[in-house]
Amino acid sequence: MQEEKKGLSWLRLILLQIVIGCTLIGIFAYVFRIGVDEVRTVPKDPNSRDMFDGVPMSMNVTYPGIGTISIDDPKELIAWKASFTRLLNGSGQPTRANASRLLLTGSMAYLDQEDVPFQIGTSGFRFGSDLVNSLDTSAEIRKLQNMLIDKTLTAETVGNVIANPIHQVFRLQDGVLTALSERDRTALTAQMRTAVRLIDFSHFDFMAERPSAHYVVQLKDEAASGKHWLHIDLYDNAYFIVFDLLDETNHKAYFKLSDAS
Repeated sequence: MQEEKKGLSWLRLILLQIVIGCTLIGIFAYVFRIGVDEVRTVPKDPNSRDMFDGVPMSMNVTYPGIGTISIDDPKELIAWKASFTRLLNGSGQPTRANASRLLLTGSMAYLDQEDVPFQIGTSGFRFGSDLVNSLDTSAEIRKLQNMLIDKTLTAETVGNVIANPIHQVFRLQDGVLTALSERDRTALTAQMRTAVRLIDFSHFDFMAERPSAHYVVQLKDEAASGKHWLHIDLYDNAYFIVFDLLDETNHKAYFKLSDAS
């Protein structure tokens, strides 16, 4: 009688094939594995120039003796951010740092990070911990100061400066400074507050003439180094105002007197 052959059942055979297949797949997958890029998160350095990646929400700038102005227009903030970036990235060889006769201070507020303070000096610019003071940046710095004085010397701010009792107001006549009376100071303040700021003054044909009156406002600011002045020339129907007459940046503004004044 023929002996019956014994073997694995179909179920066990299938399970054995699965085990062998998975083992082979695992071996080949390990031997011929595909490399994966490793991603590392680097913490942001608060003093790095990546601070320009933030979204500026507002900017405050203080002119010594005049006050603080705020800029919150998105287009203007983007333009200022671009100017600051261009200054820091385009600076040349640093020069010896000199004391600034005019030093503007301010801060830029961001949506997603802390405020960053800055300083705009006569020959240097500091943003956070970054400082540039090369000769290549002096023209750009003066441009920034002139842009800010255009927003600072308004009829309202100048009127407030004249009316502020902490500042001294004089009339300059024949080289002699005479303190302005309270009555004349009030009248000058009212005229200034109703004047209209002019950007285009090319049509003025009397600038070569002698002004009918010259006023000097000595600005008092405890935080400022040195004295600052506003010089006001009064013509027939206009004011010509200069911030710090001897300053090389020559910050100036023109106003047309209101008919009602």
